[in-house]
Amino acid sequence: MDNKLTARFGELLKRRELLVMSGGFSPLHARMSEVLGYEAFFMSGSQVCAYVYGYPDVGLLGLSEMAEAVRRLTTVCNIPIFADADTGYGNAVNVYHTVQAYIRAGAAGLHIEDQEAPKKSGTLAGRRLISRDEAIGKFKAAVAAKKDLDADFIVCARCDSIGSEGGNFQDAIERSIDYVEKAGVDAIWVNTLTKREEIEEACRRIPVPVIAPYYGPRPSPTFEEFERLGAAAVLY
Repeated sequence: MDNKLTARFGELLKRRELLVMSGGFSPLHARMSEVLGYEAFFMSGSQVCAYVYGYPDVGLLGLSEMAEAVRRLTTVCNIPIFADADTGYGNAVNVYHTVQAYIRAGAAGLHIEDQEAPKKSGTLAGRRLISRDEAIGKFKAAVAAKKDLDADFIVCARCDSIGSEGGNFQDAIERSIDYVEKAGVDAIWVNTLTKREEIEEACRRIPVPVIAPYYGPRPSPTFEEFERLGAAAVLY
């Protein structure tokens, strides 16, 4: 892995200016994004499932397939690849090996969600979360794995509490803060935010860069609004 890309991705997340990432599944998407001037590319697990295998986004793909999907992207472009790693493909031990596999495949960062396995799509009903303690343990393993191989690699915890069974916005904020303070993750993705006020509160209270996709009523916030609300990055 080119450590410069992992360090570069961290710099992009920490700067004041909003990072806008295009997303997709194919090397062509990644290469086109680089040519068009995007500074980073998001590899979507749901798109790898749908477009490469014809599967729904319900956790059917495993680590080896997803690591290979990362490798296909990193061989054709020179911008940081931020890659979906679902639930880490198992328990804390699996998460450790997932992070190291993604680093070896050339990713600059990954996100792991706190859903139960098998997971559901992050935008659909019926999602259930693992306990907060179990999630913290998995994220600790992720952080340990990157420190052992590339300390600049970005571990992002995705919190799916909003819209999950028994979950809500406040639980998402509290979990996210714990993932930072107790596990040491580098960034947080608060999933399915539906209000601009939620974006602002999440970015203000969570003490690391926050990825804040918007799933509320149209129109979506402009890039200038996202930046003013405090988001570190958005992806499409």
